[in-house]
Amino acid sequence: MSIHCTCCELGKMGNRHSGEEDTSSADRLSHLPEPILHHILSFLDTKSVVQTSVLSRAWNRLWKHVPVLDLRRLSFQEYASFQWFVYMVLDLRYPLSLHRLSYRDNYEWYKQSGEESETFISEFRDVAMCIEVIQYALYYDIEDLLIDLDNEYKDIYQGDKFTDLFGTISNCNLKTLELTYVCINDGLGSCGFGVLTTLNLRHCSLASDQYVDFFSNFPSLKHLAMSVCQPWDYSNSIEDDRGLKISGPQLLSLQLNYMVCYKMEIFAPRLKFFSIVHDLNSLVSIKLSFPSLYHAAIAVEDWANFTKDNKELGAQRFISLFRGLNNASYLSLDFVTVRALGKVTEFLEGEKSSPFTKLKSLILKTIGGRDKVPDELVNYFLKGPSSMNPNVECIWPCREPFCHGC
Repeated sequence: MSIHCTCCELGKMGNRHSGEEDTSSADRLSHLPEPILHHILSFLDTKSVVQTSVLSRAWNRLWKHVPVLDLRRLSFQEYASFQWFVYMVLDLRYPLSLHRLSYRDNYEWYKQSGEESETFISEFRDVAMCIEVIQYALYYDIEDLLIDLDNEYKDIYQGDKFTDLFGTISNCNLKTLELTYVCINDGLGSCGFGVLTTLNLRHCSLASDQYVDFFSNFPSLKHLAMSVCQPWDYSNSIEDDRGLKISGPQLLSLQLNYMVCYKMEIFAPRLKFFSIVHDLNSLVSIKLSFPSLYHAAIAVEDWANFTKDNKELGAQRFISLFRGLNNASYLSLDFVTVRALGKVTEFLEGEKSSPFTKLKSLILKTIGGRDKVPDELVNYFLKGPSSMNPNVECIWPCREPFCHGC
């Protein structure tokens, strides 16, 4: 009797079919519809996208149709190469609408990698190229624009140029705008940002000759984030007069981190989420009006100063801040804030009632659990209406402002 083993035959058959499939799918990616290829390429920086043109003749023109541009200084060793590449892309790209454009001309990547170079930091900055990139983006109906510069630009790029640049197009289609190290003036609100919903400012200077609201003419703005920004009055050299004024009729979320200002006046009738990281010692005036507030997160800096002779002043600034957040249902305090409040409980106890009237949950981020939180502090927040019975929870410290426990 002969025994026929089918295992070897099946193995050969599998190898044969596998080989045929490998041959037929060798360039399966190129056979995808162009919109899908454009979507895939939109996740790469533009230099990498352009490099795909060497793959085949079909790919030679594909990069010219991608609706996303990501121009990065860090992709080039020499600034001249970066300049040549940017102008080449703007010149050869097909005249199609843009969905998103990122322009990053900074040296932060050197700092992060430990390769900071004095030569690079002091090198020439092509302001004209930055302006041309923005003009190009606006001309082709850009929706999401990111301009990431460095501190060198703030000294050579005046605010009026930036404002005038956006003002040249009255019906701007921008929905998301992110700016880093840009100096802008109070004319920004007169530009055509009628559909802008998200604005993110980092290390920006807001220059004006008076105390003005920079955002009053942003009718659709829903999300505003500002980090290490500095409002300043160039007609007044007194630092204590630097203030932040915001009116946001449609604003839903507001995030303020390490602002260089001494007074705040904010009115946002529809605001739901508010977070602030600030040095309360420098904030001499606080006026907040958030009638629809749902969740607030607070983190203070330099809490140690409240342990000396100015405890009462520190307590009054906390109380002013809390009064502006009185409609919050959820309140989150970071561990530095909890420690600072623990030093001024004697002044909080003097308050007849808590400013909070709708509080449902109080999140205290603390090291050591509930035992490390003074009872007087918790009682201060519980002295609201009899109908208010908030849940008090102590969690491990986390840097996320709206975290409910990691």
